[in-house]
Amino acid sequence: MIHQINLDGKDKVQVAIDRFKAFEPEEGYFLAFSGGKDSVVIKALADMAGVKYDAHYSITTVDPPALVKFIKTFPDVQMDSSYDNDGKRITMWNLIPNKLMPPTRLVRYCCEKLKESSGQGRITVTGARWDESSNRKNNQGLITFPRKSKKTLMELEGFGANFTKTDRGGWF
Repeated sequence: MIHQINLDGKDKVQVAIDRFKAFEPEEGYFLAFSGGKDSVVIKALADMAGVKYDAHYSITTVDPPALVKFIKTFPDVQMDSSYDNDGKRITMWNLIPNKLMPPTRLVRYCCEKLKESSGQGRITVTGARWDESSNRKNNQGLITFPRKSKKTLMELEGFGANFTKTDRGGWF
């Protein structure tokens, strides 16, 4: 295995494993799994860390059949559908007429309805990279500790987590 070293001279894989362990919630992580390379890596890191998690694929109804077939090769990934308040299944094909347009690069209502409602109230792990959008870059990398003390932050420094208070109320 090739080891990549971060700017602090630490092995990136080991840092990720240590952080998975440091923040593991009692109920385990909610791993949002899309079948893409980033999700596969996140799932592999969670497995390497030995942390408790449950992986979920949100059925979009427009993913290519080959991708869905690939996702099914992971027997521990749950396949979830989205439903509206009336119990009717939400699909891309019923979202488009409701919105009077298909989703575009600038108007991305589909993920909100088909993916982002998953894992409510859970610590959700995604394979989304910062370089995929400016919104992700500006809003990711923060950890908010409700009812946690500075002592907790110092305890976590041993896991490669050096935190700085931000003006947005979180730590990075």
